[in-house]
Amino acid sequence: MAKIKPSVRPTETYTESNFLRVHTFSRPREQVDRLVTIEHLSYTADPSGDAKSGWRCETIVDGEPMSGEDALFIAETYAQEHDIPVIYECHSD
Repeated sequence: MAKIKPSVRPTETYTESNFLRVHTFSRPREQVDRLVTIEHLSYTADPSGDAKSGWRCETIVDGEPMSGEDALFIAETYAQEHDIPVIYECHSD
């Protein structure tokens, strides 16, 4: 099971090279649902210095309305299926 951590602040750096980022946003004029984006970020280092080195971002969910609990359920299931060790969770109100 992936560890769930709070999102890092913009001045910090991620300590993991393979993780999911779950970001929820308040939905204007709605009470229950939030807009959710889930991204799989991974870093590959190529020792030869080739252009294949760097971060890769794959969007799993893009701005879909759902509860925060549903978003974490999807993230945890995806992380388990793809052997992703960490989920960073952040919220914007």
